[in-house]
Amino acid sequence: MATQSAPVTEIAITEAATPAQQDSQRTHSLRHDALLVLVTLIWGSTFLIVKNAVRLSGPFTYLTLTYGIGSLTLAIIFHKRLRRITRTELVSGLILGLILFTGYALQTIGLQYTTVSKAGFITGLSIPLIPVFAFLLLRQKPSQGAIIGFVLSLAGLFLISFNDKFNLVFGFGEILILGAAIAFALHIVNVSRLAPNVDALNLAIVQLTVTSLLSFSVMLVAREPFVMPSLAVWGSVLFMGVVDVAFTLSVMIWVQQLVSGTRAALIYALEPMWAALFGVALAGDKLSTFALIGCGLILSGMIIGSVGKIRFSPGKT
Repeated sequence: MATQSAPVTEIAITEAATPAQQDSQRTHSLRHDALLVLVTLIWGSTFLIVKNAVRLSGPFTYLTLTYGIGSLTLAIIFHKRLRRITRTELVSGLILGLILFTGYALQTIGLQYTTVSKAGFITGLSIPLIPVFAFLLLRQKPSQGAIIGFVLSLAGLFLISFNDKFNLVFGFGEILILGAAIAFALHIVNVSRLAPNVDALNLAIVQLTVTSLLSFSVMLVAREPFVMPSLAVWGSVLFMGVVDVAFTLSVMIWVQQLVSGTRAALIYALEPMWAALFGVALAGDKLSTFALIGCGLILSGMIIGSVGKIRFSPGKT
């Protein structure tokens, strides 16, 4: 879900600028925001795409193809960078790829046992979890906003686990998705710890390659039956590999050089909302009143907790 993004800087509209320059800056700022919103829209759509595609192929077959195509696409586009890849990028990418694979594997399997809407919001818990792991692993004291965001998200997770009759409905799928959220949070924190001064794209390519290779290995060990994917599966794989992986990562790294980490993090919080909309509109998901309130609390926790997460430059691969 996440890679280390490029350093970010704030775009400021100053009084010293002429009216024409101010209008130009505002226009560029809106375009950058629109691109990041498009990125979150793509992310939100992938929950439904993965859920439907894995029904037609094994989960690890799907992961192998998707992240193999994603890493190959990036390697072709940025092959000149790969020529300068360092040992640090390879070692760090291997470690981070293992964590990333864990998150993707849990999420892909978990989606088969829960709704798209719930999966989107539970995955979003990775944002308020980041300051928690940053404190445990890096001894970085969380901000007040991060603490509030974490508490709100926990309350939301509690409510999302109950139906209208207040019966517990937090099952196997929800547990796996929660595990994925924990893995994604650990991934971002470890990016900050292991690779502070590396090429972000090289690191991303190594991680995606590791994810694909580990998925292939598990597919063989688990004896997951391999059947030639249908056209529908290939369409999903190509969309995920080229658009969800290569396109969104490239856009994020470019845009986050021009906008602040806070602004980007707040826009990224839109992802579970898109996932819920796709789930309700296209998959027929139904959320209880308690779950709706819980989703609202998780979203609030993500937004407030984003303030405590700026230093990690959130992103997704």
